[in-house]
Amino acid sequence: MAESTVIKVPNDIEYRVIANAFGFMIACGGLLAGTMVDQRSMDYWLDDIVPLSLVLLMGLRLFRSFVTTMTVYQGTGPRPSAAVSRENIQREHAIVAQLPHTSSYTPEQVVEEVARRIEAQKAEAAKKTGR
Repeated sequence: MAESTVIKVPNDIEYRVIANAFGFMIACGGLLAGTMVDQRSMDYWLDDIVPLSLVLLMGLRLFRSFVTTMTVYQGTGPRPSAAVSRENIQREHAIVAQLPHTSSYTPEQVVEEVARRIEAQKAEAAKKTGR
């Protein structure tokens, strides 16, 4: 009997790849601000041991999570298209999802409403100033 290898994959594997990439970028920023880059010499590597170790750690984590993500996505098929999901909608659910009919205003109604609002704003402003 052949045993199949099962890889435990967390649900948020994509977010881990993104988080590890940002962590790697931050660690590289710390390394760029270090003494080795400032002095332009590899002799100061001991002064930058913390940024170096963070770059190494985050690089390994990024590589491992990226390889795991690519392995998981290699075994999955294409996602179902939206046309397939449209066929499964029941008639009563489709009625709920429709937008209500909006009434269209005539230009005269729009002008009257704007004039009414302007008059209301003038009256409120006059009330506030105490006239």
